[in-house]
Amino acid sequence: MHNIFNLVTVNFGSILIKLAFCFLLLIIAEPAYAQLEIYGKFRDGGAFEPVIDYNGTKVINDKFSIIYFGLIRKTWGQALISLSYSPTKKISFSAGMGMEHGSDSPRYTASFSTRGEQTTLLVLVELGSGKSNYLYKMNLFHQYTDQFTLGATAWRYHGLGPNFRLLMPMLQTTLWALPAYDLDAKYARLILGVSLKI
Repeated sequence: MHNIFNLVTVNFGSILIKLAFCFLLLIIAEPAYAQLEIYGKFRDGGAFEPVIDYNGTKVINDKFSIIYFGLIRKTWGQALISLSYSPTKKISFSAGMGMEHGSDSPRYTASFSTRGEQTTLLVLVELGSGKSNYLYKMNLFHQYTDQFTLGATAWRYHGLGPNFRLLMPMLQTTLWALPAYDLDAKYARLILGVSLKI
């Protein structure tokens, strides 16, 4: 009984420390830019999975920013905080860590992005506990008009395919669609989403 009490106390204490740490960083990182994104993953047979994520950026100076990201879906969630470094206005690197649902191990993240006049590239990786617990996301976008952007996305647990984006400036909202083939699950799906600037 004493061992069970110690185990519960240690786990509860570590969870409180993590939550306090995240809360402190969120207060410090009051966003200069924030976005709420809601999307659904659809596939044959009526299967549907909703996902909600939120990310914010607080600029420290012209080189450094704090980025935080949270995601929740039916069976899993995560929260990550990163430090971003931009050696030039067109290139950024970030690295950070956080926590994920169902694990006491940290989750790590790193990314690289570059921005041209109309073309952007993002490469992002995440690593949790266990060798198969990783995520990658690559976006290559070209903005054809003020409202329309077309790109290609490779995203683990989502798929590989073209990514269509339509900006609605008056609402500060982007509607997007990603018809994709999931390389891990071996089936096609359609992902429809809306991104809202906050």
